[in-house]
Amino acid sequence: MKIEWKDILLLVSDFDGVMTDGLVLVDQDGKESVRCSRRDGLGVALLAEQGVKTIVISKERNGVVAARCAKLKIECFSGVDDKIQLLKKVLEEKSVDPRQACFIGDDVTDVDCIRHIGIGVAVADAMPAAREAADYVTQAKGGDHAVREVCDLICHAKQEHAS
Repeated sequence: MKIEWKDILLLVSDFDGVMTDGLVLVDQDGKESVRCSRRDGLGVALLAEQGVKTIVISKERNGVVAARCAKLKIECFSGVDDKIQLLKKVLEEKSVDPRQACFIGDDVTDVDCIRHIGIGVAVADAMPAAREAADYVTQAKGGDHAVREVCDLICHAKQEHAS
């Protein structure tokens, strides 16, 4: 069965390198901050209007991940060392067939998740292993509206299918 964007019910995303450009700013007191795309945030909101939930699974253990996800009103799992096991658990708990999910990643820790679901996505500047595993590679780099690109693909496909 060929999976299409219109079939996606759940968008799962890594955080650093996907919702950010992968860089971190550290001040003299050790406080970290990152740059995120407001367009990605609007894309997530537009997906929600289409009935598609978004969650973040991140290896990063930093409050900035939870803060951004709280602002976007999306579920967040941070400090995750085994992303694929958590992804499988989340899919089961939400009763979502893996073929009806999309995962966006950028690095080797995302490869198993990219391969496990219906549409695996790597951002344009992802590490080679992630790009090779992906069904789709975004035109946009991580942190530069890549999530919005995927959200738009899903939303447009669902709107066309509904017409």
